[in-house]
Amino acid sequence: MESISNEGMCRCCASEGTFKDFLTTYHWMGEEEIYADMLRDCFAITLYTSDDFNNGGICEVCITQLRNACNFKRQVQQTEEQFKKRVQNSVLKSSVIKLEMAGVDDGEHSDTNLSDEFSVTEFEVPIKEEKVEEKPKKRQAAKPSTSRAKKAKTEDGEPSAKRRQPDGKAKTKGETVKRVTKLTKRIVKNEKEVEIPKGRQGSIELSRHLINVREILTWSNATPIRSHTDIGYLCCYCDDYYQEPADLKQHTLENHEGINNSSFTKRRDLNAFYVKVDITGLQCRLCDDDIESIDHLIVHLKDVHKKRLFTDIKNHLIAFKFETETLQCFVCSTKFNRFKGLLEHMNLHCRNFICNVCDAGFVNRKRLFVHQEKHKTGIFQCEVCSEEFSTLPKKKLHIKSIHKPVKFRNKCGYCNETFKDYHQKLKHLTVVHQVEQNAYKCDACDRIYRSRKSFRVHIQRDHLLQRPHHCTECDKNFYSGSALKCHMLKHTGVREFQCDVCLKSYGRKSTLRDHMRIHSDDRRFKCEHCGQAFVQKCSWRGHMRAKHGEEV
Repeated sequence: MESISNEGMCRCCASEGTFKDFLTTYHWMGEEEIYADMLRDCFAITLYTSDDFNNGGICEVCITQLRNACNFKRQVQQTEEQFKKRVQNSVLKSSVIKLEMAGVDDGEHSDTNLSDEFSVTEFEVPIKEEKVEEKPKKRQAAKPSTSRAKKAKTEDGEPSAKRRQPDGKAKTKGETVKRVTKLTKRIVKNEKEVEIPKGRQGSIELSRHLINVREILTWSNATPIRSHTDIGYLCCYCDDYYQEPADLKQHTLENHEGINNSSFTKRRDLNAFYVKVDITGLQCRLCDDDIESIDHLIVHLKDVHKKRLFTDIKNHLIAFKFETETLQCFVCSTKFNRFKGLLEHMNLHCRNFICNVCDAGFVNRKRLFVHQEKHKTGIFQCEVCSEEFSTLPKKKLHIKSIHKPVKFRNKCGYCNETFKDYHQKLKHLTVVHQVEQNAYKCDACDRIYRSRKSFRVHIQRDHLLQRPHHCTECDKNFYSGSALKCHMLKHTGVREFQCDVCLKSYGRKSTLRDHMRIHSDDRRFKCEHCGQAFVQKCSWRGHMRAKHGEEV
């Protein structure tokens, strides 16, 4: 029975949390896994255990890395066995050639000079010859099919590799290899051979990804998602959109199938290729079995139903399950208020390409390249205003937010109206289009915030108690620089805000603003019991305490 340790430390990366037990047997992709044994077999590392102390566990990220290391070790071992067999076959081939040459020198057949116990045929290894098909110049009418063996021979019966050139000389091996490299690459797609133009790197692997996606979408109820914007989840096949992913799933299953005319088939760059897939309630259409994940589905279709799927390529599918009211990662249960945040988070679980600086994982190579720009430090100057930045992403953000035309920023998905500020756009969506914005609810104190920034400040300031700004005059610390600046007025005594009426000076602008209400007779604080009104809140509190005995 699978179990997890209650709480503790990951024994591989020292992170804190609740993890899987490294001594328990787990099942993954039809195989049993004991992570302590995998560490010992792969790296010769034996983890220390104690009966009196929590032994901790191993996190999902480290499990993935350990699994990849074990698979790589197994791959190297299998390759080594294949290499040994190739060397042995080469030795046997050379022996056969020497024996045949000896028979020719004697003027007799080779088999007459050998005994029945030592026959050449017992040691002959079939030598595979690479057959080259020339690219047809024009499409012609279909002809009766012929076997590869007949096509590879000339009229006189000689193999094509021994065909003579016009000058009577046979082609050398180097010329044949050179000729092969110049031919157009071919891939198998939709059970037919399709030509791929020269220079298209990774086209064969990309076609395999498309075949896998086609099989997955054909034989399961998994549905692709093009993107998520203000107007909702967009269909991969048409321009329809839906606020709820369940409605998009129903629309896709009823109106579209396969991968024809889908948005992701237009991405011809393998480095940027990935597909977002909704696997809520994932089932096999052939046997109606419930499937846990895309990886399990691939194994199921390939092993049980003998479908044509490639398992020797990295999985470029990002899977989502919409089983709860809030957006949640189905792998680690982390909650999100925006789909964009969940999409970025899924890189933690789709570790196809790893950053060699911070060990962050990404689903495709393009996302890794974008991430690695953060680690490149230096002086990056803006071409418009000559302002300098320490990293390239900071420079790009500056150009996008300052110099990019307003018509391309913060555009409403419904009416295409643009806004200078993102919060103005959110307000427009709520007021004009009645789009309900996701609220950010704090799990610690149940407070609700309308903006992500306010929610983040609340978490860092009130629960994590972050105080990065320190006073140089006393031992007080503050969350924000503005709070520290306000505090420093007590030490400096600077009063730069002066009243134009009575010439009194104040250290804070907010204090001057409160003072100005005295001159305007703005009595906004009113007693509910006797109706007396006050300009300042402190005066109202003193009245409530002295006259009515209430602490407010």
